[in-house]
Amino acid sequence: MTAIVAVTISAATINALGFTSTSKASVQARAAADAGVDVAIRNLRTTNGCMADANGTFTSAVSTVPVFSVLLEHLDPVLGWTKGCPDVTTTSMRITSTGAAQSLGVAGKTSGDSAVTEAIFTYVPIIVQVPLDGVAVYAHKVNGVLKKFVLSSASNSVATSVMVRTGDVECTNGAKIGGDLVLGDGSAKLDMCDVAGSVHVSKDVTMNKSNIGVDVTAHGLATITNSVIGGTVTSGPAAALPVVPNWVDVNYSQAEWIAQGYNFVSWTGPCAIKKGDVAWTDLKGYTHPTVVNFLTKCPTTAVTTSNAMDTVALNTNLVFIANQFTFDKIYFTSAVDRQLAFIVPDKVADGTPTCTPPAGLNGEIRLTSEADFGTTISAMVYTPCKVYSDRNGFRGQIYGGEIEFGEQAQLSFVPVGIAGVDLAGGVTVSKVTGAQLGALTSRRQLAGGD
Repeated sequence: MTAIVAVTISAATINALGFTSTSKASVQARAAADAGVDVAIRNLRTTNGCMADANGTFTSAVSTVPVFSVLLEHLDPVLGWTKGCPDVTTTSMRITSTGAAQSLGVAGKTSGDSAVTEAIFTYVPIIVQVPLDGVAVYAHKVNGVLKKFVLSSASNSVATSVMVRTGDVECTNGAKIGGDLVLGDGSAKLDMCDVAGSVHVSKDVTMNKSNIGVDVTAHGLATITNSVIGGTVTSGPAAALPVVPNWVDVNYSQAEWIAQGYNFVSWTGPCAIKKGDVAWTDLKGYTHPTVVNFLTKCPTTAVTTSNAMDTVALNTNLVFIANQFTFDKIYFTSAVDRQLAFIVPDKVADGTPTCTPPAGLNGEIRLTSEADFGTTISAMVYTPCKVYSDRNGFRGQIYGGEIEFGEQAQLSFVPVGIAGVDLAGGVTVSKVTGAQLGALTSRRQLAGGD
């Protein structure tokens, strides 16, 4: 009897020790799993902070406590939950953390040695308001169809957008707009046209086989087929009207440019500029911001460049003013950031583009062949008449009474503006500058920690 009692007491003691060790391990494992979730949250709320490997996992540092392993998954609109860090299509993040106890259970009690915690968060865009000077293309109207047109941005802190004051826009054939498409008085037809930001129009939207990164807003009808919308679709009379400012008249005034700190020179070379023209290569000698006036030398002649041009190394910002520009080839470089402006003046202050060039001219600015700038050069193009571009090496902004893009046209947006001129009228636009972890939608213990 004594032996039986001794065995019974020993078994009870072992069971008690097992229960105590399991409870201790359980608390430690749950705490470790929670710590893994907390680290993942902190990382995902830090710019470029996602630490997961190609399989979507990361672990605690070796020989440290708590000990955890974390799996990150993002919700893909097509593939569902996908292992890895978030991308531009992500709408939710799932964090699954497995924590390990420091002190393992004894007597075969291992259920508390590990614990698994799952947390699901929304993943939402970061939207800021930036001045309209940050819009890549402003057109009073657009001529033709945007075919294969590509608009990208050299900086993610500004609005990479196309704004059209009046008229309809058709975008097709693989065109890509790396920001918003905003029509102040018109409809949009998109067929195989991707817009990274939002589409906001005053009339109707017709869309097929297109991808929109954020929202679609139409004050009229929205007809959407075979397309992916990253945000919401709002249509009808209740939808907000887009805000597109009126045209800003920029006339020619020597006094105003001097007041902005610019030197002023009159062009002395030929109106038809070609390789080897000294007046053109001498532009490298300017070291203070300078306005180059072509109006006196070329009052009724377009300023043109040939298909063989010297590369000009800039040492300051330059502004070129003429009644018409046609650029075949034009090359600029600089060791540091420099800005150019090509301006055809709007001589009537009436808040609309007034295209009244001298007889024999059309007031256009044409970029027809190679208007290629290095990564340190950006340009502003302004005319109340038409801007035509069929080039893929242009960096800067375009502001035109009418704009037409050829099939080769690509624009890498860099904000330039015009010194002393407010092109925004106080208007700001929304810019998606990234995305971030949003609200917690679910948190639960999946396993262990018992």
